[in-house]
Amino acid sequence: MRVPAATVATVFVALLALPAVALELLPCKLTAVGGRYEVAARCGELPVPLNPSQPDGEHIGLHVAVVPALAEDSLPDPLVVIAGGPGDAATRFYAAMAGAFTSVARRRDIVLVDQRGTGQSAPLHCPGLDAEGFDWGVGDSVDETVALTLACLDDLDHDPRFFTTSVAVQDLELVRAALGYAELNLYGVSYGTRVAQHYLRRYPERTRSLVLDGLVPASVALGPDTALESQAALDATWARCEANASCSAAFPDIRARFDAVMQRLGDTPADVTVPHPASGQPTPLVLSRTVTAGVVRLLVYSPQSAAMLPVLFNDAFERRYDRLAAQALMLAEGIGELAYGLNFAVVCTEDVPFWGKVDLEAQQGTYMGTMFVEALAQVCERWPAGMMDEGFKAPVESDVPVLILSGEKDPITPPRYVALATPFLARHVEVVAPGQGHGMLAVGCVPHLVAEFVDSPEPAALDASCVERIVPFPPFISPLGPAP
Repeated sequence: MRVPAATVATVFVALLALPAVALELLPCKLTAVGGRYEVAARCGELPVPLNPSQPDGEHIGLHVAVVPALAEDSLPDPLVVIAGGPGDAATRFYAAMAGAFTSVARRRDIVLVDQRGTGQSAPLHCPGLDAEGFDWGVGDSVDETVALTLACLDDLDHDPRFFTTSVAVQDLELVRAALGYAELNLYGVSYGTRVAQHYLRRYPERTRSLVLDGLVPASVALGPDTALESQAALDATWARCEANASCSAAFPDIRARFDAVMQRLGDTPADVTVPHPASGQPTPLVLSRTVTAGVVRLLVYSPQSAAMLPVLFNDAFERRYDRLAAQALMLAEGIGELAYGLNFAVVCTEDVPFWGKVDLEAQQGTYMGTMFVEALAQVCERWPAGMMDEGFKAPVESDVPVLILSGEKDPITPPRYVALATPFLARHVEVVAPGQGHGMLAVGCVPHLVAEFVDSPEPAALDASCVERIVPFPPFISPLGPAP
């Protein structure tokens, strides 16, 4: 449901009328990837209204974690880390990426809020679409995907209309007030950049600085560009192999071999059993074209993982599927906690209704094809539209300092998106890492740039020349890695 301005005003009044809530934090551990990453923190649960306009109605619990600053003379404004997806949990993301925040965490608290619908905040999971089933959020056909998704909708524990970005930023403001911080610094990655920007729009006086990693401008409706941008990233991977003497000699016809593998798996999926990368237990899976496309889509997010594609598909062409299957298992474990119900709640409210005409003919020529957009469009015809603030899709205008991080070869939020937002951001600096993909936080000198910017958020003074020394990871020519 689109919320008119009068209703938005009512929601503000209702929230302001809520009594201050003390948030008790107790020692806890944040984990990711089956517990292989672990971070000490202090955690608590903040009760918030399911429907913000009904503060006396049903409540849900927000899972909140604070990683206290290491220094005794800590600074009063924390860094809030907002995960992507939509559907990833901030606590899980931080546990996996904590090393990249080390410099910031010396003198600032790190605040983490599992966005409602994710992690431990009333999660909206879709068991039929979980990654451990190797469906990667889709079935093997449009009809199967739509059926699985609508079955999930019927089984959700909460009304998904109240699980959107517009409600999430109100939750974040309640957390800020409960923890007693006067101002926040926000780091958002991918979809998290949308959340960060909308918080800035709603609460400019509470926002000290923003770091936007893989920018999604407010006006952009994600989806129609996905297959095209991912194909461009894959083409760039093949081009790197062709330009590398060792790789081109080892795999002289890798593009044709890739196409042949995708065609073969589309006709006849391969039954594969491989040792699970974590447990070592023999694990069977069906390697279909859909699953393989999901593997490729995730691998091209980063040049380091994309570097393995020539080896993987040369093996697969020769019907040795073990390494490709092992990658599917590892990637599935990494994204297994994604809350697809939250994903659809956001996308069916904030993206698909704004698509306009989609060029299906252009997408048909990509390795992903048209199934992704066709299935999503049909799902969103039935999925209930949620709360969205008036002016949500308008550009965010602000003079709050903003650092924008982009990867030159980002397959989901390409650098060209940045120009849609920057004319409205009076104080910003854009940093583009050559040859890099989606999410710059842990690449090269970027962690130090982020820390420097948060410490002193003056865009004009930031020296980002170190990024020019970042180079793409060379392609693998064997399972052992690149040529010497």
